[in-house]
Amino acid sequence: MQASVSSPRGESRAAKAARDVIEGVTNYPVWATFAWQDIRQRYKRSVLGPFWITLTMLVTIAGMGPLYGALFKIDLHTFVPYLALGIITWGLLSSLILDGCACFSAVETVVRSVRLPLTLHVMRAMWRNFVMFGHNILAYVPIMLFLGIAPKWTWLMAIPGALLVLLAAFPASIILGIFCTRFRDMQPIVGSIVQLAFFLTPIIWKPEALGERAYLASFNPLAVFMEIVRGPIYGTIPSQNIYLGAIGITVVLYLIAAPLFVRFRSRIAFWI
Repeated sequence: MQASVSSPRGESRAAKAARDVIEGVTNYPVWATFAWQDIRQRYKRSVLGPFWITLTMLVTIAGMGPLYGALFKIDLHTFVPYLALGIITWGLLSSLILDGCACFSAVETVVRSVRLPLTLHVMRAMWRNFVMFGHNILAYVPIMLFLGIAPKWTWLMAIPGALLVLLAAFPASIILGIFCTRFRDMQPIVGSIVQLAFFLTPIIWKPEALGERAYLASFNPLAVFMEIVRGPIYGTIPSQNIYLGAIGITVVLYLIAAPLFVRFRSRIAFWI
């Protein structure tokens, strides 16, 4: 692993933060290796490994699909793919948020003992969750076979959507990582908010169920990022406003994360 180069004397905090970001993001061999080690360690003694999560998602979809389809009186051929893609995408969004809270505190030994860019640990958490999402999407294959859903070229639109999610996850992880490292009570609070957000985000329900208030769903940032990934695969290409909303949220996150990281980057190791 390559340790970061010692900073020149007299270098400003902004320059140090910028160099941290550049070195952390571009040091792919280190954060990718760390991410793979995290996955292997988590499922070291498991027969199915991370595919346990995929299997759990499939069982959840199989149980919730017919139930909520009947409750909302929606045809299963329409509702089950919507629910399946919603749960799979939510797995990515929620894990990025929760792991973002612990992106620094969970690796306190490394932060204290090795001089590495702090943003490298952010990339490590993001890449770990993106790999998990890559095999969790396989839970959709049995549903495709059962319902006779054929792949379409429009599905490729989900790729830029997923990349935009990761682009937004970077500053969000920095913001959450800083606050949850400084105030340890914030991490369980964020976890509770994420649990509540599951029911407030159109995953097991459709915005149309709100009737005249369907527009309220678009004010949920998680619903916006959910749609740019789920929509193309489900068969509804997100509107221009959805993409503009996702880009706008991403820009705001960077505007918040940048000054926070510049000011508190040097204190994170002491807070840990």
